[in-house]
Amino acid sequence: MKKYLVILLALLLSSTVYAKESGYSVSTALVGMSMDYREYDDNDKILDSEKSTANSGALIGLDLGFAYTKVLDSGNYAMLGANMKVLSGETEYVGSLLTSSSGYGSYIGTTKNVIFDTAIDYRFSHVLQGGFALNYGLGIGYRSWRRELSPSQVEVYKWFSIRPQVGALYTISRFSVGLDVEYQYGLNPQMDILANSENKETSVNLGGANILQVCLPFTLSVHEKVDLFVAYTYQHQVIGKSDSTPYVINGTEYSILEPKSTANNQYAKFGATFKF
Repeated sequence: MKKYLVILLALLLSSTVYAKESGYSVSTALVGMSMDYREYDDNDKILDSEKSTANSGALIGLDLGFAYTKVLDSGNYAMLGANMKVLSGETEYVGSLLTSSSGYGSYIGTTKNVIFDTAIDYRFSHVLQGGFALNYGLGIGYRSWRRELSPSQVEVYKWFSIRPQVGALYTISRFSVGLDVEYQYGLNPQMDILANSENKETSVNLGGANILQVCLPFTLSVHEKVDLFVAYTYQHQVIGKSDSTPYVINGTEYSILEPKSTANNQYAKFGATFKF
């Protein structure tokens, strides 16, 4: 075992250090996501939840990116990038049926989920001595979550967001590790309730939709034009209580709304970046 560790360390520390150069790059990655989503009433009592389980597994998807990097005379560099992420999978729903007074846990089902997230951002990196760099930037993004609780009950959460970000990067030879923090402030968040046999498609205005995201990326340069990377991301999402709208269930009209909610989601990403 020690022999393999020595070989790995030698590969990381030996040979040429691949300096960052101006140019374009594309990245592709496989992404897995675990979900822990909960809705609450006005007294913070849990109403329902969505969780990944051992049976349902994680939501699985792809992450695609494109970027242009400009290295300045000072050694600092700027990056303009675009990114798109799509995931799908099932979660276990625990809650109650609509119009039921039985309370949390009286009904357990399976929810089909599709999450789409895309963003364009600009980032500047200030290179320091000793292999350190400080990063800061700003992005604009769009996020949607299609939540199919049953064939007749499909909800789509969607919003644009402004995404300020800060971070740090440490590089030694071919290996680098980073810490990135991003806050996503939702703009005009809504939830669409898709049409069924009793109702036309309708929407409610959410009271807010904000995400705090922390990412730990690890990168290994295996060639001057190819990087391999893994990344762990944690997201804390808060959605505010919506306004209400009429909704018909079994011929009876109710006034329904989307309650406030939180989500603690985790992502694992494995991929490669190709430079040209």
